Amino acid sequence: MKITIIGAGNIGSTLARNWAKAGHQIFLGVRKVDGFKEKELLSEGNISIDTIPGAIAKGSVIVLSVPPDAVPSLVKHLEGAKDKIIIDPTNAFRAKPEGFENAFDALRSLTRCKHIVKAFNNTGFENIANPAGLDTFVSGDSEKAKKVVKQLAKDLGFANCYDFGGNDKAALQEQLGMCWINLALVQGMGRDIAINVIKRQPL
Repeated sequence: MKITIIGAGNIGSTLARNWAKAGHQIFLGVRKVDGFKEKELLSEGNISIDTIPGAIAKGSVIVLSVPPDAVPSLVKHLEGAKDKIIIDPTNAFRAKPEGFENAFDALRSLTRCKHIVKAFNNTGFENIANPAGLDTFVSGDSEKAKKVVKQLAKDLGFANCYDFGGNDKAALQEQLGMCWINLALVQGMGRDIAINVIKRQPL
C-alpha cells in the first residue's frame, strides 16, 4: 500500500518505520525537502521524502501526524484527495485548530474528503513501535477507511483494532487519547502504559 505521512515527529516516524518494515511504501511529506533533519529514516527500506503536495499526490492513504492547529494550513493540499483515506491520529492536548474542537472536525468541515477516520491516537509512540498485545481504535463513517485502518493496525502488530463508531464518536475517541495523556504524563504513570479492552470470563 502507498501511504503518505505528513509530519515526521515521534508518531509519524514510528508509523513510517513499522509500516515500511511490513512492506508498505511510505512517502513522508515535509515543508522543506533540503532541510529534512531525520535522515536516518531514509536508510529504512520503502521510505522516501517529498514536498507535502508531492507526497499527498502519491499516497492512497494519508496520515496527518501534525499538531492539530496545523491542520487548517494543510487543507489546500487536500483538494485533490477527496477520494483518498485520511487518518487523523491527533489529540488536541495543547492547541486546537482555530474555530474547531479537534482536527477531525476541522477536516470534515474544511475539506471534501469522503474517507476521514480517527485512529492511532490512544497511546504513545513507544507503544506504537512495539504494540504486541495492545488494542487500538478507529472511528468514522467510512467503512472503506475503517477496513483499511484495521489492516494497517494489524500490520503494525496491534492485537485488536476496535470499531469505536461513526463520525459522531471521533471526539469521544479523542478523549480516550486524552485519558492516556493524563495518566501517562500528567499523573506521572509513565509512557509504558496502555488502554486495553478486557473481556471478563463469566463467573
